[in-house]
Amino acid sequence: MKEKWETALLNEVDEGIILLNQSGLVEIFNQRACFITGVGREATRPHPAGNILPGDVVIIADTMVGHDDGGLRPEDLSCLGIDVTGLVQGDAALAVGRYRSPEVKGVFKHIRRNSVNELDALKTTFEGVSISAEIDPLRQWVAIATQGERFAMNYVFSLGHLVVLDGETLDVKFYQDAGYTVRKESIAALLKGEPFYAKGTPFPVIGKHISEILEENRLLKDIERCLEERTGYFEKAYYELNKRPVLCTFKPIEENGRYLLKVYDLSNVEMLIRERNQWIKVMTRAHAERYPEELKQEMRSIIGNSPAIQRVRYLIYRASQTRSTVLLTGESGTGKTLIAREIHNLTFSEEDQPFISVNCSAIPIHLFESELFGYIKGAFTGAERTGKKGLFELAENGTLFLDEIGELPPEMQVKLLHALQSKAFYKVGATTPTQVNVRIIAATNKNLLSEIKQKNFREDLYYRINGFPIEIPPLRRRKSDLYPLIDNFLEQLPTHIGGRPKALTGDALEQILRYDWPGNIRELENILELAYNMAEGDYIGEDDLLIPEGSTDMMTLKGYLENQEKAYIEQQLEASKFSVQETLKALGLSKTAFYEKVKKYGILLRPDEF
Repeated sequence: MKEKWETALLNEVDEGIILLNQSGLVEIFNQRACFITGVGREATRPHPAGNILPGDVVIIADTMVGHDDGGLRPEDLSCLGIDVTGLVQGDAALAVGRYRSPEVKGVFKHIRRNSVNELDALKTTFEGVSISAEIDPLRQWVAIATQGERFAMNYVFSLGHLVVLDGETLDVKFYQDAGYTVRKESIAALLKGEPFYAKGTPFPVIGKHISEILEENRLLKDIERCLEERTGYFEKAYYELNKRPVLCTFKPIEENGRYLLKVYDLSNVEMLIRERNQWIKVMTRAHAERYPEELKQEMRSIIGNSPAIQRVRYLIYRASQTRSTVLLTGESGTGKTLIAREIHNLTFSEEDQPFISVNCSAIPIHLFESELFGYIKGAFTGAERTGKKGLFELAENGTLFLDEIGELPPEMQVKLLHALQSKAFYKVGATTPTQVNVRIIAATNKNLLSEIKQKNFREDLYYRINGFPIEIPPLRRRKSDLYPLIDNFLEQLPTHIGGRPKALTGDALEQILRYDWPGNIRELENILELAYNMAEGDYIGEDDLLIPEGSTDMMTLKGYLENQEKAYIEQQLEASKFSVQETLKALGLSKTAFYEKVKKYGILLRPDEF
């Protein structure tokens, strides 16, 4: 009775529970573990065990060749009588053909890597049978339909889906189902002639070694290492299991010498994040398509996909197409210097064009003029005999980046204004001007309009440098970009400071998402580097992150999306000068849906538009 009660209790928990003995053999495998790994599920359509035989009709829908199909190679598909010229790993593929029947030509649809943005399908009549294979990246599912039956599976990262029809009867002989990686039934394995299991009977796991159930990956290696060490363990570490993102804890149970593996499925969270990213992608497409694809690739240092950073990318490109003075504004640590370099790189095709950066707050006032404009020989006591070029002259035919221009001394503001207006300046001690051809980019974390009111900054200089303004959003306004920023920093740290790769635990990631990052990207980078050095193992935990006390309010996904939607509608209204018709066209909304959102978000329209 007690054993039945314990089993029922284990099957009610939200985590996958797997109990191993000291040899790594499975003693307990609860229902949630069956769901996550895909084993032990009841089949909706039973079929016997077998192999793919010559003449069988094989239908394949693979979202990413080589990634979730047992390492499928493009040439492996030639056994279906199709020409795979041009297909490379990472591309998507839809295929129908007779297995090892070279006299029969198969049907094939090749989709280039990252080109599956909307529903893509292959529909054909093959050997008298109506067949369709579909990939839907927005809803994250793959479906194959034939003989009046539809076989669909959801996926998180990628999926290799397979259905086989008997070569003689054309009845469904095998279909791919969750857990195929555990059962070693990948597309690559089955096309090589390896057998598939029967559906409708439980897949045996009790008594098997854990290596027979889990695919060869980092999780299995860490479990085997802990079993070998006897005292090893890990807690809430991030892995992929059966191509699902999971958090795992593995530790010994002291009283009986066994080991407990707890698995928490993150795929629902991951799906929400991907739906959010797809929504953002659709909403920002109008901006993303305004500049050439090759320039998107060049701006790889500007990391993130939020609407705010997409807007910045677009403005960087626009700024590179003009020689107007650019003014970058934003809080400290938002990446103004990085953006200035991107504008410079896109403006000048020649690599040897100079980029000279000067921090206006770091140069002593009495040296500022000589540093900025240079001096002639004998200009003052202690001057170099040959004179000295200033930063303006060193930037000739390139870019001069004036960082923290809001800190520029008042007496230097008028001289800078003259240099910008006349494109010439006087070196210290000189009686004739020096002409320059320099691109100016300025940056500040101050509100210059407020500084003008307080008489700290010249109004005429402000309008001179504000030829092309770009506001850099703070990190708290684009928290969706935390994911790619974290990945980028953690990928670079082993190379920059030495050491092995490390990953964040779930608790550490949650703590990062809750913090508001007043120091922006620079603070994130510094804290991650410190945590990387503090973490002793392969994982950075919550205790390794020395995040100061601050805001811990984390917006829900729904709230985040609503805020982004409101901001985007307001942005389109402004861009169209509050023309409802043009805004409806840009948004792709009906008038009814538009006004419902206007009412929901309290968006202000001009009176004549009601």
